[in-house]
Amino acid sequence: MNIKELHNPVWKRSDNLRDPSVYKASDGYYLFYSRYSNNDWSRPENWSVACTFTRDFIHFENDRDISGKGFASPGDVIQWNGKYILPYQSYPDVPTMLCYSLSEDLKNWSDPVFFLEEAMELPWNQANRVIDPTFVTEGERLHCFFVGTDRVHYQSATNLVGHAYTDDPELKKWIITTVDKPLIGAYDEAPDGAENVTVFNNGKEWVMIYSEGLKNQHLAYIVSTDLIHWHSRGRIDIPVQSWLTTRYGAPFVWKEDDCWMMILMGEDKDSHTTLGLLTSADGFSWKLLSEQ
Repeated sequence: MNIKELHNPVWKRSDNLRDPSVYKASDGYYLFYSRYSNNDWSRPENWSVACTFTRDFIHFENDRDISGKGFASPGDVIQWNGKYILPYQSYPDVPTMLCYSLSEDLKNWSDPVFFLEEAMELPWNQANRVIDPTFVTEGERLHCFFVGTDRVHYQSATNLVGHAYTDDPELKKWIITTVDKPLIGAYDEAPDGAENVTVFNNGKEWVMIYSEGLKNQHLAYIVSTDLIHWHSRGRIDIPVQSWLTTRYGAPFVWKEDDCWMMILMGEDKDSHTTLGLLTSADGFSWKLLSEQ
């Protein structure tokens, strides 16, 4: 990938492209995303988890759905017990649940396996829905960050971030660390909460970047040394480009040789969503690629 040759948005289609995540392989990049079609949010047949492959973020090939209809929001692909595992969610039918698929080659994926169903019953998850899974491996321990929704204690539906971990190779026994209260709640700048978490280690600490707010969505970050206790919240401001004039969110971060990369979903004035790239030297201050 030659960053100097790239311009935002790096990828756009007639479908709405949402919730990107990237797996960097030896021969290029697998880009996973939510494909949203036909502008009817409520119909499961308009949602699917999709994947495309690119070597340079200019040419994209083999774009196809890897889930059935009625699924969305792919998280981090990790390697687990000799296979790749991709977390995502059922959507939009209720109950909205977390699931994952397994693969041996990043191309062929298993049917969804549902997990962490107990998160639907958390006292702060009043809507009994669990969305936006993010996996992080720490040795033989697997962490999962997820989002629930409270429709009782706030003026409007509010998304809140929770956390669980497992030492079970079969991913069936989970310990939820956020039973009594969420990891990320509502703030003055984001009274309707947070969603779409990405987590990476900068060599000194864990950094979480997430979509803060739903109506007035922007990016924020917190840091941790153990993936359980988080602090030092800050806002990430980025310049406006035409492909993200309405709002932006659903960040995903990975490391290139000389910088950090972020892929981001942007919504333009016509409510169409596309994907763009940012770079950072430290993972906190981000610069958009130039707009085409």
